[in-house]
Amino acid sequence: MTPGVQGALLALDVQRIDTVHGRFRAHRFHNLTTSQPAVAVAIGSLGGRAPLLARVHSSCVTSEVYGACDCDCAEQLDAALAAIARAGRGVLFYLTQEGRGAGFAAKARDRMLVQASHHRLTTFEAYERLGLGHDQRRYDDVAAACRLLGITAPLRVLTNNPEKLGALRAAGVAVAGHRPLAVGPSPFSAHYLAAKSRSGHLLAPGSGAAAALPERVTQHQPRRVRGAPRFLELASYLLPLRTPVPAWFRLHLYLDVVARRERVVLTHGSRRRRRRPPLVHVQHDALLERFPLRRPRLARQWSRARAAIVRYGAGCVLFLAEGEAPEPATLALLARHLPSRRAAWQGTADDPIVRALVRSGFRIEPVAA
Repeated sequence: MTPGVQGALLALDVQRIDTVHGRFRAHRFHNLTTSQPAVAVAIGSLGGRAPLLARVHSSCVTSEVYGACDCDCAEQLDAALAAIARAGRGVLFYLTQEGRGAGFAAKARDRMLVQASHHRLTTFEAYERLGLGHDQRRYDDVAAACRLLGITAPLRVLTNNPEKLGALRAAGVAVAGHRPLAVGPSPFSAHYLAAKSRSGHLLAPGSGAAAALPERVTQHQPRRVRGAPRFLELASYLLPLRTPVPAWFRLHLYLDVVARRERVVLTHGSRRRRRRPPLVHVQHDALLERFPLRRPRLARQWSRARAAIVRYGAGCVLFLAEGEAPEPATLALLARHLPSRRAAWQGTADDPIVRALVRSGFRIEPVAA
């Protein structure tokens, strides 16, 4: 793919990615209006007139990066790639429009409100109560990407949501129908999938009890962080993460009002029961590592780290963008969750993260792997 532009969508480059379902071509794009990336992951020939198997997938950081199991997004991403690989010809459009297009902060505040209501509110009702509407996703980038990739055939869309077909057609995408994606519910995703089913998604009814929250969640308005006034705390809620046995973490979402960037800290373990300093970890996110790769460097690192935190019993994790170094301002968010500025660390003493923590006044206590 040579660089080109279609509307607001700029084609950047193409690279191979080795997934657990085979090798795909990852066509990378940049939206000049929103400054958001997009990716089209393809296999086989995209030309011809026969309908092309496709998935239009909106990003889900909590499941695809953090490893949460309270929704079916990561499973749908995996199942769609598997189906496209079996077909030998198809494309998955990955759009970074979190929270049904309303953004990550909206999604976090939605989850906080749902949990604070003890799941009496559905995720769709919470969005309405927050004034965000049912769905703000747009699919103009799919139509533009099809033109840049030379796709003229109609898409047979892998989806359980019939409304998506109409939205794609309205954006100028030729659609030849759909195929459902079968993803079963778990105790942690039961509430969410039941709400999607009632809203019209073609999902089989689940069975079994939903997992109970281990502690209370309360709704709050955005508030300044004591000791770090450049940050606003936007939301705090509970997130079950995949480990050998799913474990509950708490997600804390902050807004850096100076840099105008969202920051996420995950914590594990009750402060009341904590007798030793939390095990600290700094994790980076890379867009292409959100896919089920055969050799995922960052995802494997995070899988080991969260398993270690669960074994240890207490942890605190700061997430950063790929290649971003922790700065004193962002480390101040960790201090909020580290009593007496003590932190446990599983790794080498000469790690740049350790040096940055020490420079910021933290006392580091090594923990054996």
